Amino acid sequence: MEKGKESLGLTESSDSGLGLVMFDALLAHFAGHEHAPDLDPSLIKAMRHEFESSEFFGQDMRHLWMMLESVVTKSMCYPGINEDRINLLNLACGYCEEGAVLPAFWGRTGKKVHQFSIDLRDAEIDKAKRRYALTEKIFRKAGLPNVSELSKSSQSVEFIADDAIHLAEYGQIPSQFNVIFIRHQNLWHDRSTWQRIYDFALNRLTDEGLLIITSYFDREHHLALDLIKMLGGNVLVSERNHLSRELSYPGKSIDRHVAAISKNK
Repeated sequence: MEKGKESLGLTESSDSGLGLVMFDALLAHFAGHEHAPDLDPSLIKAMRHEFESSEFFGQDMRHLWMMLESVVTKSMCYPGINEDRINLLNLACGYCEEGAVLPAFWGRTGKKVHQFSIDLRDAEIDKAKRRYALTEKIFRKAGLPNVSELSKSSQSVEFIADDAIHLAEYGQIPSQFNVIFIRHQNLWHDRSTWQRIYDFALNRLTDEGLLIITSYFDREHHLALDLIKMLGGNVLVSERNHLSRELSYPGKSIDRHVAAISKNK
């Protein structure tokens, strides 16, 4: 395995084994990594079985995880590879089904991940906070500490109802991020707003950082990539998620396309 892939813990995962990979990464995340080795193996086994049979982390998240592995590996770009901390920005996060998955994915090798999940809508952020708290509750059955009580040297997750551009101007979030994630971007409905979002994202990436987007529709995805290129983004890889779950609207499916983008240097 190449050094970059090994450093980030990227592996070739089959769908059958993906649930266990996700469970172990989530467990390490909620344990703050250093607590994981001290847990009762029989309890962890029971929790793993519960996780596998639960609908709470269904196929959508497992398939998103698989796509993240694929596009990051093929991009040949490994954010934060020479750092012990990754700053992660989840823009327009909505109710943030992926709120625990992203820091678990990027923190698999023990890297500290500080995630900011931001959306303008208070109601959506309230849902995101509740969902994350419910996920944390599942893992606290093993006696893990509350992630919000972990030291600043460990994982941290913040959900903020505000404008990321406004927050950045006043120094309330980091000036640069190793990873910026936008799930189900919505360029089709408001091009001017999304142009502003993409421009902000590209300008806030570190030199080795990655912007990762997912889309519901084929045409919207291609339009988004064209706009990002116009703004100075370098599309490293874009993949169709053939396992994406079809929705009732024709041609629409969950994380139908996933792309990894860097900024031109």
